[in-house]
Formats: sequence, structure tokens, C-alpha cells
Amino acid sequence: MSCYNAFATMPNIVNLQHNTRTAPKEQKKAPVRAQESDRNGAQADETNLPAVLSWHAAEYMQVKKHPDWYWAVGILTLGLFVTALVFNNFLFAVFMLLAGFTVAMYGARPARVVEFKLSGEGIHIHGSVYPYETLKSFWIFYHPPDVKEISIESQKMIMPHIKIPLGDMNPITVRSYLQQFMPERPQEESLVDVAARYFGF
Repeated sequence: MSCYNAFATMPNIVNLQHNTRTAPKEQKKAPVRAQESDRNGAQADETNLPAVLSWHAAEYMQVKKHPDWYWAVGILTLGLFVTALVFNNFLFAVFMLLAGFTVAMYGARPARVVEFKLSGEGIHIHGSVYPYETLKSFWIFYHPPDVKEISIESQKMIMPHIKIPLGDMNPITVRSYLQQFMPERPQEESLVDVAARYFGF
């Protein structure tokens, strides 16, 4: 399957916002929290939310690599290496060797299981804390079983987006919890995200 076909057949992301109509101006001033139901009919009410949400999930959805995948990485790396030597770009040649080796090693290692936690302090990822003051907004991409993650827009230039896998967490509950601390704004998946998922990262 070509990359183009994989991208073209990519399923649409489920929008967790059921009502897209704009509320009257006089109602916008009041912070209204909508209750939403999941597919089983259970409701996520922010008044019943726990003080802390925590779960464990793999840092990314790992796809078992076929031996042809490693051959493709090796051939592509060797081709770029030779091309760099032909143009006497030795620095780029060394970089290609290191990059190819890194990609192969990264693809072979199992995905770590990481603890994620939401609290009044901020978002906790494997021991690191991201205070809500440093975050702009969030959006949930949810189309199981392939796409289940929170995308956090950060104020930091070096890390503009933080991706958090949901694992088995209920996206409705997570959404209701995060709405207490930051706005929800639609985002689009980048080509890098789609390509990374296609290649199993």
C-alpha cells in the first residue's frame, strides 16, 4: 500500500463536540458545562469527576515491523549515503548513517508503558509536570482502535504540541476534566503525525 493510499483512506476523526451551534450572546457569559453521553449511555458530569485522573498506556501505538521494513530503511539509508558522497557532502553522509541506524533501533524497541495523570496542578507525564498556565488548549482525536489521543497545544516553541495516548480511558471523561482548566479548540493532524502512524511510530 502506498503512502498516498494510506493517507487517502485515513478515517475521519470523531468529533466529541455534539452541538456546534453558537449560543446566544447573553448565554456566553455563563460558564456552561454540557453533559455528554458515551455509546453505552453513561454520562460524564464534571460535578462527579474525581480530583485526579490517571492511567497507563503505551507511549505510541506500536506496529510489528516486517523484515521488509528494515530492508527498506537500510536501502534508503544506503542510497542517501552514496548520494551524499557523490556530492562530496561528508557531513550529510555521516548524518544519514546515524539517522538510519537510529530509526532502525527505534523501530525495533518495544513501546514503553507510561503513566499519565491529570490533576489540578497540571498534566503529569512519566514524572514530568506541565502546568496549565503553560498550555493553551486541547483537542481529542478519537477513532479507535488506531487513533486515541489528546493533543495539547503548548506555549513553548520547542514543544508546540504534546501528544498523550488515551489507552483505555473514556474520552468523554477526559474531555470534561480538561474543560475545567483550558479551552477546547479544534486541531488538524499534521502530515508528520499521519506518516509516523503509517510507519508504526
